[in-house]
Amino acid sequence: SGLSVLLSDAARHGADRISSKGADRLMNIIVCGSTGTGKSTAIRRLLQCCAEPIYGFWTEKLAPDFDGRAPVYIHGCREPLSYAPERRIGLCANHHAVGYAEVFDTCGVSFLQNIPSGALVLMDELGVMENRAEAFQKQVFSVLSGDYRVLAAVRDRSTALLDAVRAHPASLCVSAAEANTPEFLTRALQELKPHRPSGLLWNNSTA
Repeated sequence: SGLSVLLSDAARHGADRISSKGADRLMNIIVCGSTGTGKSTAIRRLLQCCAEPIYGFWTEKLAPDFDGRAPVYIHGCREPLSYAPERRIGLCANHHAVGYAEVFDTCGVSFLQNIPSGALVLMDELGVMENRAEAFQKQVFSVLSGDYRVLAAVRDRSTALLDAVRAHPASLCVSAAEANTPEFLTRALQELKPHRPSGLLWNNSTA
């Protein structure tokens, strides 16, 4: 299938990234867990320790309406906040999520394009709504295997997409519980620190 080819290509490119960069490669951090386990909390703590432009996206689920339907929106880290229909990636109702692949494949892809080499990229979060968004999935793996430092929150569900993201060879995958420890914060800051002079500021204090 198209997804199988995409995932095998991603694994190959990720391995190429490791072999070509060796010890100086840029590392991705994948924080995995279910809803409410502290994935985004851990990521916010990491982001608070750096002072550099953040690229990528974050998602937001709003309060449910009278029918119990909660809309979910995608926001670009470098874009004005918007709740326009073209930013709505899906609906959650009765513990069931419905995703809009066309929004992932347009807005979602655009938030992961034109990113400077070596930049810090946020993906918060990757879940099940994007299962049919092939262009978005391709762009996710392109960034994971590229010359970037990725900080991603990933649901602990088992799908072909999420399993491949967690197993990406250029990524370090940890649970939300581990990601919220002071020890991991120190390690993650070292992994995500720019490896080339860039004039960017990092605050390594975890106090």
